[in-house]
Amino acid sequence: MTERLIHFFESPGEVNTAEVIKAVTKRACSGDIQAIIIASISGGTAIQTAEHLFACDHKIPVVCVSGPPSWEQYPEYKFPLIAREEREKLGKLGIKVVDWIEEPFKQITFRNWWEKETVEVKWPEAGLFWMTLICVGGHGLRTAVEVVFMAVEAGAVPVGERVIGIAGTDRGADSAIVMRASRFDEAVGPNPDKRLKIEEILAMPKQTTWVGYG
Repeated sequence: MTERLIHFFESPGEVNTAEVIKAVTKRACSGDIQAIIIASISGGTAIQTAEHLFACDHKIPVVCVSGPPSWEQYPEYKFPLIAREEREKLGKLGIKVVDWIEEPFKQITFRNWWEKETVEVKWPEAGLFWMTLICVGGHGLRTAVEVVFMAVEAGAVPVGERVIGIAGTDRGADSAIVMRASRFDEAVGPNPDKRLKIEEILAMPKQTTWVGYG
């Protein structure tokens, strides 16, 4: 069995980006990873990751998931989120960009196993799904799962592929997971074969910064 260690960081944030990329590159060497999906608003972290991977001769497809169109309502974001220079670099590296899919912050189909029924949990109550992921691994882990859902919805990766999701808290990267690509609306639904499955945690911070959650 190949030894795989989790990179635990004392605190979240951009300072962990280089170590996350190293961990992801090492895991990609195994040959069973079919795509890497990166939460990267400006495209910078996706470029960094791809350049490191390709320098090590790993030709794994890379997907950059940026912010959705609805973010234009927030003054802190300047559109286009990915500037022309970065978009050109992404294109030259063969990185797919997903920037038209909205975040899956909506109702969710939930199989209530103790009541033996399937229920539709409406938003905002469905936000408990995301809160639970944050409780486990922080915002980076939550977002690493989220961008896999978004990449699947965009058709950038097929359902069932073993992929790596990378994300961070605010900027850069501090978390990485290995996950079976799945659809958000089936993540905790009635079909066990289609539910969310995080197979491995490659990196995560020990502490959580509760961005936007108070």
